[in-house]
Amino acid sequence: MYSIRQASELAQVPASTIRYYEKIQLLPFVQRDTKGNRIFTEKEIELLNLIRCFRTLGMSIQTIQQQIQTFESQHAELNVQAILQQHKQTLVEQIDILQTYIQEIDSKIE
Repeated sequence: MYSIRQASELAQVPASTIRYYEKIQLLPFVQRDTKGNRIFTEKEIELLNLIRCFRTLGMSIQTIQQQIQTFESQHAELNVQAILQQHKQTLVEQIDILQTYIQEIDSKIE
């Protein structure tokens, strides 16, 4: 079991961000001790690391929330590869759109 300070250090995420994730239910079911302090298990640390990774890759909080909610509602194992594949496809589509914009700008410049 870890305190919020320890969880913050292990996951390399500020404690304020962890509190925010809990508030918006991105990090559901954080246990509390008898004094009301948050207690984190290995599972929450792993989830924090995963969220940090997704955020680093440019995934929105809303998308991460949807993925976690789907995972919890289906009581299935979180399929990180499938989530990353889907995010990659979204990024490829965005690149295509941006390439089209660049081509339009280039044609107007010439």
